[in-house]
Formats: sequence, structure tokens, C-alpha cells
Amino acid sequence: MRLILVRHAKAFDRDAAAWPLDAKRPLTAEGRKAFIRLAKRMKRVVREVDLVESSGFVRAWQTAQLLHLEAKWPMPTRFELLEVEDEPQVASGEDQIERLVRAVVALREMGTVVWVGHEPTLSQLISRLVVGDANAGIVAMRKGAVVSLALQFSSVDAIPMARVDWMLTPTVAARLT
Repeated sequence: MRLILVRHAKAFDRDAAAWPLDAKRPLTAEGRKAFIRLAKRMKRVVREVDLVESSGFVRAWQTAQLLHLEAKWPMPTRFELLEVEDEPQVASGEDQIERLVRAVVALREMGTVVWVGHEPTLSQLISRLVVGDANAGIVAMRKGAVVSLALQFSSVDAIPMARVDWMLTPTVAARLT
């Protein structure tokens, strides 16, 4: 299985007057433009995607829609577990990262899954899948960055082991021809 993690593109800064609910904060024009360029490159790099799930926060949802429009990936569906809160909730004794790991296990039969979300969740998930420690800090995702993980499962209930295959940022995508 391949898991592609995408951090939302550049959004406006927090502004309680403009967006009392941070979840409503949209992408900037610059962020959209840079991510469109990256999404067009993604169309060449990853041709087949089985599922695109996204945080429902406006900035992540807009990023996922750009992947649909520009990379021709499937239309996104909302995955609330990718949404971040200022004060994370704990459900059934598991934190958000462990619930995401369980979601990965549930999707193990799929070829390529794309999750569009936020920091620090995505970087913590990468660290958890690659080295077993969500706080290892093996990667920090910039806005609009895409990371591809190759996952291997040793048994039906096993926690996957992941390898980082590649990472692409809007800055690098802009330099590619």
C-alpha cells in the first residue's frame, strides 16, 4: 500500500475577526497558485489513486479539491480524524495518531490512499509509521508538501512499517520542468 500525505497549501494567517472559526480559514491566492503547479506535477508522478480523504477544514478541503481538478485524482471525502483541534480529544484511550494508524490498517488492501491534513498530525504520523515514535520528528511538512510512504504489513492485525519514498514541496515543484 502507498499512503500519500499532503499538508494543506498556504492559507491566510489566523485572524479571529476574519475567521472566528479557524476551520473556515481559506487558502491564499499565492498558496492556490503554488499548489496548482505541484498538483499538475503529481499527475505525472502518481497516476492511479484509489481514495482521497481530507480534513473538512476549508484550507485542507480546497487543497484536496485542487488535487482532484489538477492531478485528476478522485473527488475527496471528508475524514474527520484528519482535523486538528487546539485541544486534542482522546477517544477510547487512544490518541489521534494511534487512531490514524488503525485507519491505515483498515485500508491495507487499497493500492494508493491520499490523506490531506494539517501539522503537526501529518509529521507525527510519518514518524510513528517509519520509526515507531510519533515524537521522533523525522520530517517536518511545509505547507503544500506531499510525502509518499510505502507501507508493509507483516500480518492481518500488524501495525505497518513504512518507508519514505519521496517528498515534494511547492518550491521544488516550481523548479521542475
